Amino acid sequence: MKKFLTNTFNISESNAKLFSDSFERISLNKGEKFVTYGKVNNKVGFVEKGLLKCTLIGSKRSVVDGFIFENQFVANYYSFLRQEKSNKEIVCLKDSVLKIITRNKLEELSEYPFIESIARQVSEQLFISTSKKLEDIRLLNAEERYLQLVKINKNITNEIPQYEIASFLNVSPETVSRIRKKIALGY
Repeated sequence: MKKFLTNTFNISESNAKLFSDSFERISLNKGEKFVTYGKVNNKVGFVEKGLLKCTLIGSKRSVVDGFIFENQFVANYYSFLRQEKSNKEIVCLKDSVLKIITRNKLEELSEYPFIESIARQVSEQLFISTSKKLEDIRLLNAEERYLQLVKINKNITNEIPQYEIASFLNVSPETVSRIRKKIALGY
């Protein structure tokens, strides 16, 4: 995690150590929730090992909102910032090891200027990611979005069930099957 922090946020090794030492390591089994729907999210995690799925839960349907891979931060950031009940559930798709930090611990660390810099950069990355996702939904077809997902993690087709990928892409599982077949045949 220290290496990730120094490379990603351009902070000193001593600041990276101070920050990473403030996290607690936890293990979650496949199916366990990191964020529970309807509860305020008061923690941020960093995925050291594993894979998680974020599901947006509505009154009439639920959709996969994203996948969280190793070396990525995970939280319902909206719930975390606004201290409102989460409209998402984040669950492990396989056994996972995370380092977590609580909201209270982050507030204690806020006296360090580099923490504010990290928070700003994380907020910017989330904004860019969300904007890109909205843009992709509006401009790219299902196959192009599928290929982008595979580009992020080449093993995704082995790790995530087809129906979960379909939900994320907002298409039917049959459409994902046709896309995979087309790619396999080299079209």
